[in-house]
Amino acid sequence: MAKLFTFRLSAAFAAVAGLALAFIPLLAVHGVESALALGLLLPPWVAATAASYTERNRGMRGLDLMLRTAGSGLLIWSIPVLLLALSSLRVRQCAPGEGLAFMVLGPAVGCALAACTGVWVAASTNRPRISPWIAAAIPIAAALLGVWAFYATPTVYVFGAFVGYFPGAIYDDLVQIPTRYLTYRATMLLAVLALTVLFDALWDPASEKLDLRGRSQLGAVAISVGALGIVAASYWHGDHLGHWVSEKYLIERLGKTEQGRHCVVHMPRETRPEDARRLLEDCDFHVERTRTLVGLTSTEPVTAYFFRNQNEKKDLIGVGRTLIAKPWRGEVYLQMAGWPHPVLGHEVVHAALAEVGRGPFSVAATLGGLIPNAGIVEGAAVALAWDLRDDLDPDQWSRIMRDRNELPAASAVMSVRFSALPARRAYMAAGSIIRFLIASRGMDALLAAYRSGGIERLEELEAQWHAYLEQVPVTAHERGVAEVELARPSIFASVCPHELAKLRAHLAGDTAARDDARTIETCRAILEIDEHEPRAQAALVGALARTENDSEALAELDALRAAMNAPKPIVAAALEQYADASWTLGNLEEAAGLYEELLAIPRTDGPARQSEVKRLALGASQAEQDLIYQMLLGQSSSPVVVHLAQTLASVRDDGLGQYLEARQLMGQNRFALALPLLQEAKRLGLPTPRLERELSRLLGITFFAVGHYGESAEAWRERAWVSRASSAEAQRWLERIDYAQTRTVSPALPGPSSAPRAAP
Repeated sequence: MAKLFTFRLSAAFAAVAGLALAFIPLLAVHGVESALALGLLLPPWVAATAASYTERNRGMRGLDLMLRTAGSGLLIWSIPVLLLALSSLRVRQCAPGEGLAFMVLGPAVGCALAACTGVWVAASTNRPRISPWIAAAIPIAAALLGVWAFYATPTVYVFGAFVGYFPGAIYDDLVQIPTRYLTYRATMLLAVLALTVLFDALWDPASEKLDLRGRSQLGAVAISVGALGIVAASYWHGDHLGHWVSEKYLIERLGKTEQGRHCVVHMPRETRPEDARRLLEDCDFHVERTRTLVGLTSTEPVTAYFFRNQNEKKDLIGVGRTLIAKPWRGEVYLQMAGWPHPVLGHEVVHAALAEVGRGPFSVAATLGGLIPNAGIVEGAAVALAWDLRDDLDPDQWSRIMRDRNELPAASAVMSVRFSALPARRAYMAAGSIIRFLIASRGMDALLAAYRSGGIERLEELEAQWHAYLEQVPVTAHERGVAEVELARPSIFASVCPHELAKLRAHLAGDTAARDDARTIETCRAILEIDEHEPRAQAALVGALARTENDSEALAELDALRAAMNAPKPIVAAALEQYADASWTLGNLEEAAGLYEELLAIPRTDGPARQSEVKRLALGASQAEQDLIYQMLLGQSSSPVVVHLAQTLASVRDDGLGQYLEARQLMGQNRFALALPLLQEAKRLGLPTPRLERELSRLLGITFFAVGHYGESAEAWRERAWVSRASSAEAQRWLERIDYAQTRTVSPALPGPSSAPRAAP
């Protein structure tokens, strides 16, 4: 085998591939991504090598041919695997066992199957010059079949016979070996064994060709054919085994379908009728808004799949936390969340813009529509939906990044390099650029960019955009809020992103169970990988304090405070955990001082409101303290919190109890029950301006939900003055109110100038 030129060439290619992967942090160790890369790269070479060897050794016994070619395939596989093992000495490998398992289940099994394929091709064709090419083409064709499965079905993950496992969206970092993948690879191993036995039974070394009669070994032929039948049956029933998912199976699993003016929505069968109606109407609104804003004429419905939770979504289509769309299918895939859904508008834009997209994926793309420009695709969705993140709009995020010298170049954002950037920076910068493109050059400029896959005179646009960003107002508080997200690296530069995701999931369980010993253990494991992980830093301080390890907790907290690069919200999260622990341990005066300190640190509105309520509680009567403690720190269920809030309302003369009870009811979509409580809270008044501002927001949502559109509009106009982000949110709700009343909408993009619309 070593003398065979094809083998030497394949081995050299494998070495080059291993060295290339070693220079990319995400691919530099054994793991799902490097296994996928090797599963794509190696099998064609192994198949060609096996075909060449078979052509030169046709007089060899069938079993020997199979074993030797499989051995050579595994030797080729071992070269990059060994190089990546050496690479793990310099790039941290956090889950070596799981990483090696991905390597074995993926490219190792794929190379064994490729070797079988090469032998069968050479034995069947008797064309020495072209059989290696045909053999190499089969793994490539199988990979293209996987692309077709991704393209033609709702499935985001792909299992490939040779390639192995494509887990789905790049930002979905919680990736483990699913049971369905094990069963799939078991069928591939069965196929390898069956093909080996069948070949040995049919191959005649004397005539150097297949004897299809196989009379001398009918038993072996029957067994191997039966085994191949099992493999075929497993593929036929792949949707039930989880090897792939059909549209029909997905709809059956969810169980409920509603049709609206512009949307077909598949949702859990247990969804209440009023919740289903709101979800459908919200989808219709976003489609109408996007098409009106851009000037689109399509009447094709958008199909939205809403899964019960991210675990079900991960199990069925392959992505959990990440929300995703397939524009070419006119479909979006999300999980149920609070109403109105926070990301539905963004995903609907992807589906609606398919009308002007290019190529097979119906998106902004180059090279005849084959290479999507992720920057334009995502930037258009962020700009048209005007996504708000942490109470900041894309322009504010971009202004803050520019002031911190962290704003990516437009040439990087508006290209395939978009995916290599940290997610928050990439999405917000892209949205701001596209929003400025529309404002300065008109909606037709966006349509032209989407159709061509590029933006004309991008450098000129970038200079004008930077000048515009200098005028975008940003407060010191808003800069502080942005610090945490801007500190997150790109997934390509992350160390052990999947192990970190698993540990974060464990941490959520540990904290929910109030298992402080396990929490400390998990936090230390996380911080050993990423010493700046904010949630782990905060949880560790709280767990140490609750176990009365005050000196260690204070040391961790002081270290955070002293670190010049520690974002203020990280310090605040740790400080709140320490304050909560102090309250739990009965150190009320210390806890009150810490909550007071927290109110001066920049944070998003939700955590800040909680700190305000806790501080209020510690200055109130013992009865109020106990009630609020049970609501906010006692891990009480929603029905219990409702009862506690009712009791709180009876002992306070303001509307805090009614406000807290209403929030719980709104979380269960019980808006009719929440409305009188919110109105009573407004009549009685709330103890802080921040709570009053949130009350106006909740009233706006609740009035709309029960059909009181005039009162809803009044509440949103009252809230619009709070901040730039609040103004954008209020504008969107006023558009939604207009649509609910007239079934038409006249949308506008937020910002200093209105965008001229494209002609229909």
